[in-house]
Amino acid sequence: MANQTASNSDVGRHDKPFDSIIVGAGHNGLATALVLARNGHQVLVLEKNDYVGGMGGTREILKGCRNEVGASCLFPLSAEIKRYFDFEGHGVELIPLPVMAVNLTGADGRPLIFFKNPLKLSFNILRSFGPGAMLGFVRLMKFCEYPARVLDRFTARKAPRKLEDLIAEAPTRREREHLELAFNGSAMDIIDKFFPDPVKHRELRASMAFAAVQATYKGPYSPGSGLCLIYTMAQEGSEGLMQRVKGGLGRLSDCLTEQIEALGGEVRLKQNVVEILVEDNRAVGVELKNGTRLYADSIISNLDKQATFNVLLADHSLDETDQQKVDAFNHHGAFVHMLFKLKGKPTYSPHLEKLNGIPGAHFGGAMVLDPKELQNSYETCLRGELPDQVPLAFQVPTVVDPTLAPPGYHIASAYGFYFPCEAQKSKRGKLRDQMAEKIIDHICLHLPNFRELIVDQAIFSSDHFASMQGVTNGDWTHGLLHPDQMIGERCLIEGTGHTTPVANLYLCGASCHPGPGVTFLPGYNCAHEIMAARVAVGTTASVAISAKRAPAARAA
Repeated sequence: MANQTASNSDVGRHDKPFDSIIVGAGHNGLATALVLARNGHQVLVLEKNDYVGGMGGTREILKGCRNEVGASCLFPLSAEIKRYFDFEGHGVELIPLPVMAVNLTGADGRPLIFFKNPLKLSFNILRSFGPGAMLGFVRLMKFCEYPARVLDRFTARKAPRKLEDLIAEAPTRREREHLELAFNGSAMDIIDKFFPDPVKHRELRASMAFAAVQATYKGPYSPGSGLCLIYTMAQEGSEGLMQRVKGGLGRLSDCLTEQIEALGGEVRLKQNVVEILVEDNRAVGVELKNGTRLYADSIISNLDKQATFNVLLADHSLDETDQQKVDAFNHHGAFVHMLFKLKGKPTYSPHLEKLNGIPGAHFGGAMVLDPKELQNSYETCLRGELPDQVPLAFQVPTVVDPTLAPPGYHIASAYGFYFPCEAQKSKRGKLRDQMAEKIIDHICLHLPNFRELIVDQAIFSSDHFASMQGVTNGDWTHGLLHPDQMIGERCLIEGTGHTTPVANLYLCGASCHPGPGVTFLPGYNCAHEIMAARVAVGTTASVAISAKRAPAARAA
C-alpha cells in the first residue's frame, strides 16, 4: 500500500534522501519511478489524491462498486513495455474480450461488431455490409500502416522528430502525399477513399469518423482530424487487441506501486505539491501545500505542460519562445463522463435482438452519428450549445468482470462528446446535467430498459477532471491530437522527449510523445532519458577531472 503520511519537517537541500521526486502518481509517473528504482535510484512519488493511477485509477464512486473515472480498457502495449513491467507475472489478471466493441448507428442501423477473432471480424463485415465494405476495411488498415510507423506510437527509448521533417524525408512523392493526407487531411478525406457510399457503407463511415474525433476537438471534416484516425488504428503486431484488467484498470498502477515500494521507493498519497523549487534555472525540489520542502537531484512532472509551467512554476519565468510554445498547446475537454450502477444487465432493442444472443456483445462500444451529423455536433459545441444527439462511447464492464459490482448489480460508463466546454462557467453545470440526460436518451435508443435499471449515477464534466486530476481545461490527452502538437512538436527541447528548459526538470506524462492512452511509454522513456543524461554528465565530469590531473603536454 502507498504510504499516506509524510513528515512535516523540512528536508534541507544539502541533505537529499531522494535522487528523484515524481509529481503525480498516474500510471506514467509510477512507470518512471519503477524504472529508476530498478536502476538503483531512490525515488519519491507525491500524489495529491488518496489513490494511485490518476485518470487510469480505480476507486469506489458508486456504493459497493469499483469505478474508473478516466481510462477503462487496456489497449496495445509495446512488446518492450510488456516484457519490462510483466504485469501478469506480478499478479495482474487480464481479461480477453471475445467482442471488443459493438458500434451502433441510428435507430435502424446495422451493428458493427468488432470480434477479437480476426476471421470472425472479417466474415461479419462481409456478411453484414458486403464485399465492397470488406475490401474497404482491409484497404484502410493497409493505408494506415505506413503513417502509423512514422507516428512511432509504440517505439520505446527513441526521441521523436518533427512531423514536417518526417514528411519531407519520405523517399518518394507518392509517400509524401500519403503522409500529407494521413496527418494534415481530414478524417473524411481518408474515409471517403475506402467507404465512398454513404448508404451501403453508412455504419463503417460513422464508426471511423467517431474514432477520428474523440481526442481532437475537431469534426471529421476538419483538417488535421485524419491524424487521430491513424493514431487510433495503429497496431503493435499481435498486441493490438483491447483487454480488460480484472478489478479495474487501476490494478496496473497498484502493481507498479507495490514494486516501487518493494525496491525501497516511496509513494505518498494526499501530498499536494504547490510549487517546483528552482535555483539558478535548476529544479532543486518541491514545496507541499503544508509548507514542507523536499529536495532531489531530478524533479519529474507527470502533469501537462501548462499545469507544470504555468501553475507549479508560476513564479519562474521561461524564455519567451519556450513560454509561447507551452501556451500554444491546445487543451479542450469537450466531454461528459457518466458512471452508472444498474440493478440488472441491459438488453438490446428488438431491432438488435441478435446481439442479445452473442456472448460478450453487451460489454460496450460506441453509439455514433453519421459523419455530417458528427461535424454538425462539433460546430454546435463551438457555439456553446449542446448537440441534438450525443455521440458516445459506452461500457458495461461487469459483463466480463462481475467483481466490479455487488452481486446482482452491474456498472456501466459512458463518455458523451461535444460538450460545450467553452461556454460560460456559470452555465456549464446546467449544460452538464442536460447533456447527461441526452446521453441516457441515446443509450435507451439501443438499450431501451437502461434508464429503468439505474439505481445510482455520477456525472463528471471536464471541469471535474481539471480539479480532480490537475489537467488543463480537463483535457485528458494532455494536449489534443493535432498535427502541430504531436511527435516532435510534443517536445520542448528538440532531440529529446522529456527534457525541459529548466535544468533537472523533466516531463513524464501524456503531454510527451507518444501522447495519451495507457501505454506507459512516456514514463518508461522519461526514466531512460534521465539515466542517459546522468551518464553523460558523469562522463563529462570524469573527462574534466582526468584532464585536470593529466601532466601538461610537452611543447613540440
